[in-house]
Amino acid sequence: MKPREKPLRDPSQKKATDILLEFVGLFESKGWLNQSLRIKHRNRRYRLYCSKTEFVAYRINDHCGISPGIPGWPVCFITHEQIIEDSEMSEFASTEPRSLDWLRCIVEDDLELI
Repeated sequence: MKPREKPLRDPSQKKATDILLEFVGLFESKGWLNQSLRIKHRNRRYRLYCSKTEFVAYRINDHCGISPGIPGWPVCFITHEQIIEDSEMSEFASTEPRSLDWLRCIVEDDLELI
């Protein structure tokens, strides 16, 4: 993989639309745009989806047989207007990757397609 030309910055220094455009470019370059991907990252399973209007990282419940009806939950949602991360949706401390973490994960191929 080619090294990035621009360093990744803290998302607080960028607008939501700029971060979404980075995801769109990255997914386009990999041929993944408008596709739902099932991945494993840090021994956790996720679904990733990116279109020109949104990026979604959805955590797959590892114990889905225990809690029927709860197959997983969104951990990162980005549109042109906003970024919503798991840490903002939960009152508990989150261990889920944030938007910049997802960019790094994909850029560095730190994931396994499943």
